Amino acid sequence: MSQRRKAWIWVAAVALVAVVGTAVWLGLRGPAETADAAPSASPSPSASPTPAKAAPQAAGYSLAALPTPDIDALLPAELPHTHLDSLEGLPGAVVEPRKGKVPVWVEPDVTEPPVLALEADYYDADARWLVLERETDWVKVLIPYGRGALPSDDPDKVNGVSGWLRASDVVEEQEQRSVVVDLSDRTVTLTHADGTQDELPAAVGAAETPTPLGLTQVFTVTEAVNTGMSVFLSMQSESLDGFYGTDYAATALHVGEGQGQAVSNGCVRLTSADFERLTDLEPGVPVLIKA
Repeated sequence: MSQRRKAWIWVAAVALVAVVGTAVWLGLRGPAETADAAPSASPSPSASPTPAKAAPQAAGYSLAALPTPDIDALLPAELPHTHLDSLEGLPGAVVEPRKGKVPVWVEPDVTEPPVLALEADYYDADARWLVLERETDWVKVLIPYGRGALPSDDPDKVNGVSGWLRASDVVEEQEQRSVVVDLSDRTVTLTHADGTQDELPAAVGAAETPTPLGLTQVFTVTEAVNTGMSVFLSMQSESLDGFYGTDYAATALHVGEGQGQAVSNGCVRLTSADFERLTDLEPGVPVLIKA
């Protein structure tokens, strides 16, 4: 055999040994040692994905079975009370129902069932409710009528009952008109949508049957048996459980005598000519009664 052939055989043998040795070494090393060189596309068992947070489960309820307000009935005790002594900070808006009844919640939380339903019309008026506050997808409104308690039980809880509505159930619109009743000056100041004002002399509640204080709203303008055409408010007397033989003591603005005096059962009396300026007020217009 020639020397050149022997040399080629020797080189081939060495190369074969090297290949076999490398293969054996890699096999002994295993996948854990080669992970850095060829990382797996699959996540490690300890890095499992965070599960998506489930949406809140809405509580079931029957809209038809919910109670509705009544002028001579008590509202659900769990509804919140809102007592304000200024128009400042209000959104300047009212809402009206998109259709039919609107459910009312104690808190803006659909995981709890509503406790009341507001109707789309009442006492000769299409419903509109004063907006007190907004949260994402919710509005807080004054309840249009009914009482939180009887005056003889808890006068502080008679008025100011409010509740939360889903924004999707109502249509919101701006309301620039307002009424301020000043018990000290015994005047009614009507602010029109264009910002102009009328200041009207008024009679107010006597010392033993005072006109209740705080924020309220117009709930209807309608004819009443004892007072004629009246602007009824969503508040009632805090000293009388009822009068004129009824089980309620609604507070209203109407025609009557005694301007400049504190002589009524809590209503606000205007002259006939001045009262005419108020008869086009719609439900939801804010009314502030201040000392």
